[in-house]
Amino acid sequence: MLAEADARTRLQQLATADPLTGLINHRAFQERLTALAGDAAARRTDLALAYLDIDGFKAVNETRGHLVGDRVLEVVAGCLEDVVGAAGTAARIGGDEFAVVLPGMTDREAALLIELVRSAVAGGTAAIEGPVTISAGICTAASARDPEVLRSLADGALYWAKAHGRDRCVRYDPAIVEELSAAERAQRLERDRALSGLRALAAAVDARDPSTLRHSERVSALAEQIAVELGWEPSRLRRLRDAAVLHDVGKLAIPDAVLFKPGRLDPEEYEQVKAHSALGAEIVRDLLDEEQVAWVRGHHERPDGRGYPDGLAADEIPDGAAILGVADAYDAMTAARPYSAPLLPVEALEECRRLAGAQFDPEAVDALEAVLALGSPRRYPSRWGASGS
Repeated sequence: MLAEADARTRLQQLATADPLTGLINHRAFQERLTALAGDAAARRTDLALAYLDIDGFKAVNETRGHLVGDRVLEVVAGCLEDVVGAAGTAARIGGDEFAVVLPGMTDREAALLIELVRSAVAGGTAAIEGPVTISAGICTAASARDPEVLRSLADGALYWAKAHGRDRCVRYDPAIVEELSAAERAQRLERDRALSGLRALAAAVDARDPSTLRHSERVSALAEQIAVELGWEPSRLRRLRDAAVLHDVGKLAIPDAVLFKPGRLDPEEYEQVKAHSALGAEIVRDLLDEEQVAWVRGHHERPDGRGYPDGLAADEIPDGAAILGVADAYDAMTAARPYSAPLLPVEALEECRRLAGAQFDPEAVDALEAVLALGSPRRYPSRWGASGS
C-alpha cells in the first residue's frame, strides 16, 4: 500500500516537474496560474506574471556544449527559487524560458524582485560561461481581462525587452508594448535572427584587428548616449543602436593589406576604404529601414561637403549619420592602433571641437561633450529627436 502511494507520488512529480531544474513544468504552471488568477479576481487583489528568457542561450549550447547549457539552466532555476521563495511560484516553461507568478504584487514590486533574480543569475553564472543575462516581461492581472490575455501581454513585454536590446526587464504598458499576433512575432523574430547574423559579421570586422575589437559595440553605446542628450525618442534610440553596430560592416570587402596599412594610403587604396559606407548600406538594406540605411551610408559625410560617399553638406546629412560620425571618430581616436598612440579623452574631444562645423556636426559635438562631462541637458535645434523623414 505504501509502495503504491510512493509510486503514485513519484509519477505525479514526474508529470508536473521539469526533470533538469526541479521547477514545475509548463502544464503545471498554466494550471497554477489559472487558479491564482481566478482567486485574485475573486478577492480583487494584485497578481503579477513574469516571463523570463536567457539571452543568447543557443550560442552557449553551440560554443560550450549542452552540459554547460544544462548547468546554466540549473543555476538560473536555483536563483529563481532562492529569490522568489515563498512569494510566488517559478517554473521552467520551455528550453530557456522561465515564468514566475507572484500573488499580491504590483508590477513595480514584481520588477524589483525580477531585477534581484537577474543580478543573482549574472553572479551565479559568471564562473560557468561568463555572466549570463536575462530578459524579462511583466504584466499584472489589472491589465488583463483573463489569464490568457495576461499570458499574452507578459509575453509581449518579454518580446519588447528582447527586441530593444535584451538584458532588461520591461513592465507591460499599452503605450509602449505592442500586443503582437503570432504571425507578427514570428516575422520580427526572423528579422532579429537575420540582424544577429549581421551583428556577427560586424564583430568579425572588428576582430580582424585587435585594436578595433568591440569598436562597433562602443560606437553603438556612445551614439545612443549622444542621441539621448539630443532628446531622441526611445523608438529611434533602438534603431540607432542597430544601425551603429552595423555601421562598418562594409569593411568586410576591404583587403587586410589596405585596412591595416600602417602608413598613408595611396589614392587607389583610399577609394577602396571609402567604398565601405556605401557597400555597408547595401548589405543592411533588406533588414534595416530606409532611414537606418541612410545613417549607415552617411556616417562619413561632413558638414563642409567634403565627406563621402555622396558629398552631403550641413543639414543634408541625416541626423543619425551625424551622430555616428562623431561617435565613430571619437572611439577611433581614443583606441590604441599599431601605428599611433591613443589620444586621451580630453584630447579627442578637443579635436572634435576643433573640427566642429567642418568634419563634425556642431550640435553632435556639443552633445558628446555633455555626455563625457556628465553635464546637464542642453537645448538643441528642432531637427534633433524628430521622427525623421
